[in-house]
Amino acid sequence: MRNRLYALTGTVILLAVLLGAYMVISGRNEDTSGTETQDLPMEEMGNKIVDGKPAESFTLKNKNGEFEFVKKGDEWSIKGYDSRFSTPTVSEIASVFTGLYSERVIEGEELSKYGLDKPEATASDGSVVINAGTVSSDGKYYYVSLGDEKSVYMVNSSAIQPLFYGLNDMIDKSVQKIDTNAVRELSIDFSDEDGKNRDIYITYDKDNPLAREYAEKNGLAALVMQKPIKNMLVYPYNLQSSVLRNASSLNIRDLADIAPEDMSKYGLDRPKLTLYIADDENSIKISAGNTFTTEDGEYAYVLVNDRKEVFTMDQRALEPFENAGIADFAEKFISIYQRSKVKEIDIEGAKSYKIEFKAEGENDFREEDGVTRDYRNTYINGKLIEKDVFTDFYELIAGIGFDEIEYGKKPEGKPELTITFRLTDGSSDKAEYYRYNESFYAVTKGGDNVMYVAEQTVRRVLNTAEELSK
Repeated sequence: MRNRLYALTGTVILLAVLLGAYMVISGRNEDTSGTETQDLPMEEMGNKIVDGKPAESFTLKNKNGEFEFVKKGDEWSIKGYDSRFSTPTVSEIASVFTGLYSERVIEGEELSKYGLDKPEATASDGSVVINAGTVSSDGKYYYVSLGDEKSVYMVNSSAIQPLFYGLNDMIDKSVQKIDTNAVRELSIDFSDEDGKNRDIYITYDKDNPLAREYAEKNGLAALVMQKPIKNMLVYPYNLQSSVLRNASSLNIRDLADIAPEDMSKYGLDRPKLTLYIADDENSIKISAGNTFTTEDGEYAYVLVNDRKEVFTMDQRALEPFENAGIADFAEKFISIYQRSKVKEIDIEGAKSYKIEFKAEGENDFREEDGVTRDYRNTYINGKLIEKDVFTDFYELIAGIGFDEIEYGKKPEGKPELTITFRLTDGSSDKAEYYRYNESFYAVTKGGDNVMYVAEQTVRRVLNTAEELSK
């Protein structure tokens, strides 16, 4: 009986000791849990083998070449290259000199076994030399040596990978992003090997009556086309779904040539197009040359923002601009103006008509509910026209639209008809109508482009003008 009591007492004492030890260990774990190595970044696990100051200059040698880096202020440059390099990328390479960790040290082995007799990459800041050999079979580590030391260190691959960068990795590929909701200028200059000038130029001009009229009426800024046809209103929302639909993809993909000597190799001696887009703050200029195809898709050689390097860009981003036509930018009307901006319209042909807008007595402009309304009297060849009747006629003449446009062509002979809008700000917009065939007129507003307008549309305008002037 006594022996059993001793055994029971011993068991209780042992349990008490074990419980106390568990509580002590648990308490220690809670106190130190925030500093255990498992919470450290992967590259900081192990022993620190390099602990230097931030480098202001260093050299790098790998299969891509030999590079000598120099830092001035916050910018990095590479001796022998007159190019702009990515500061974050070069700083990533330089970070090996401020902290490098090894998870394991291998002693007493031949360096050649780890590719360190002839390193794949070597970096030096003048005080430390870091050699990178081969990668481990699982891809997690690079074998590294320091200077002439015989020790081999296993370093996390992500910390060493930047030592294998080349010019394509280090070149600055940044491109300013354009706010397509706030475009203020857009031009496309085509090479036009066929001699037809189909260059496109649109801009925001707050003093242009078309832009003012649209802004006053809709509270939105509008662009105005100057090429290939002057004074055509361009609605910003049209651009969003046409030429600007891929604008966010106008990104540099790769460096093709950092110092090109012969631009004809890339088709950039005569680019097929040069694109310029600007918003309120940023702008981008791209000249596109030859295209080439890879397994990933089709790409074009480009020059960007007057930089001398040749880059590559996804051809899909350029296609909307290459295929752009006037219908992608503007409504296809010859001359469309808000009536309140027009002082007079002159039609000159076999018969001539002068349409005048006159403020007489109370028949003037009035502010109603915050909107300016046009109550002027209208006359055709001196005859006062009833307001509702004239409204229908004005929609006819301002709504003359064209079916097609042909570039690089001037009509021959003399115009059969001219229609001139004289605006209240003193400017004018003149369109000349040449007989093309029995069904169409060829219309020009100056320049080397013609628009084709259905004869029946023009005939309807003339017949109505004649009826109203009687």
